[in-house]
Amino acid sequence: MEFLNLVNMANAAIKNNKIQEAIKLFDNALKLNPTSFEVCSKLGLLSFQAGDLDNSINYFKKTLLLDPKSSLGYSNLGLIYSKLNNQDLALENYLKAYEIDPKNFIVNYNLANHFFSNNDDKNAEKYYQLSIELNPQHFYPYNNLFQLYDRSNNLKKLEKIFSNIIKLFGRGPEVQFLEGTLEFKKKNYKKTIEIFKSLDFDKFDYQKSVLITNILAKCYDHVGNYSEAYKYYSLSNKIIENTFKNKFNKNVFNDCVSKRLGSFIDVKTELSTGNEIYDKRIDPVFLIGFPRSGTTLLDTILRTHKSIEVIEEKLLVEDLMYQLNNYINNNLLNLNSINKNVIKQLRDLYFKKREDLVSSKNNSIIVDKLPLNIVYTAELNKIFPKAKFIFALRNPYDAVLSCFMQPFLPNDAMSNFYNLKDALNFYDLIMNLWDKYQQNLNLNLQVIKYEDVVNDFDSSIKKLLKFLDVEWTNDVRNFYLTASKRGIINTPSYNQVNKPLYKESIFRWKNYSDKFSDLDFKLQKWVRKFNY
Repeated sequence: MEFLNLVNMANAAIKNNKIQEAIKLFDNALKLNPTSFEVCSKLGLLSFQAGDLDNSINYFKKTLLLDPKSSLGYSNLGLIYSKLNNQDLALENYLKAYEIDPKNFIVNYNLANHFFSNNDDKNAEKYYQLSIELNPQHFYPYNNLFQLYDRSNNLKKLEKIFSNIIKLFGRGPEVQFLEGTLEFKKKNYKKTIEIFKSLDFDKFDYQKSVLITNILAKCYDHVGNYSEAYKYYSLSNKIIENTFKNKFNKNVFNDCVSKRLGSFIDVKTELSTGNEIYDKRIDPVFLIGFPRSGTTLLDTILRTHKSIEVIEEKLLVEDLMYQLNNYINNNLLNLNSINKNVIKQLRDLYFKKREDLVSSKNNSIIVDKLPLNIVYTAELNKIFPKAKFIFALRNPYDAVLSCFMQPFLPNDAMSNFYNLKDALNFYDLIMNLWDKYQQNLNLNLQVIKYEDVVNDFDSSIKKLLKFLDVEWTNDVRNFYLTASKRGIINTPSYNQVNKPLYKESIFRWKNYSDKFSDLDFKLQKWVRKFNY
């Protein structure tokens, strides 16, 4: 009787959102009945909800000892491992759950979410469809399919799934949000504004609030109402800033850049970049630049070539820099005394990590694309003395404005883009460091201007391919078809690169020229430097 009372009290606590109280009550109940599958399951879920992932794992493992055929036990373990970013173990448990009960809605839905979050859009679509077949009245598989088709720019499927959503669920706020997204995709900007302005986006979660305000900003930009556009871009950034203000700090990354700048006492500082041949492995090509300067466009063009593979924005360099900094302590002059064995170890680490990301062993050129690896150019040139660097360049005003307009996934570096002033100062900081690198390093470098690619595609890309020692092929002109086939593109530019080149984004900053007036002098320096 006492066991049942504790269970009932715990369930009542859950209804009142008293999670910790419910955990204590269920824990006491479990001591009385250690073989209760129901109590173990609830403790697993409640611990997960409370953020106690270790205990959550232990409880669900116990449920599987009590019932080895519990598909939901395996599926829940998959959720936890996914939360811990152990995607291999997550998938292993999701597949075990599916093997046990392939007709379970939750099992299919969780498996679909796993594939979606890991950019396997083909399998994500398959299991979302299965989820819908198993439970046609559940909104979220439809919603997530919509998001998948949106991200993969499949307008035909997007319209079809939305038609089904409207028929089944009517026009509540969640569906209106999807409708506004669809109208934006169809370039019906006034209609999008009408829909999104009617929504109380404060009631949406953080992500949806950011999307609504950012899309509204883009719509006002497209219809020529630049003051409203700027207002909503600022609002979108403010939501991100307020959400993550205690988690990310721009000064952390900026201090890292400033310390590197401090290594250059004057322009006569010399860094030993090394000419060593450490092994027979071909050194990488690094695609770098300030964010929103055309790196994703170049990435898409290059990967169209059969001899080139691009690794897109993976943190391959991060571990190298962390380990190397133990030796140099953010002082680049200490690179001169780095032991050869250390270099060899760092090279081994990089190539080993890269192996897991390379899809083909036949490509002669592998490009590592991450714009802000520009900060680590000196270290990369030391570790990979035969590396080639592609520097993507764009009009400084357009680059800064575009960063301000983009709702980046927040981190320390991206925290510089919450307002135009910080974005401009960040550009100046990064380019000052880059200027020092160019003065003091012997780089195998090719600079590619975004505007040249747009205005004279063949000439600029032929120059780039020659730099990479590969032949021109006419296929590269159809790069946007390659982008469409890629499905999900993991950068903010995914909506741009799956279309033929357009010139609308060149000189966009002039529509917002009044917003630059106070700090104009800093950008003018780089306009002159880069011949804009």
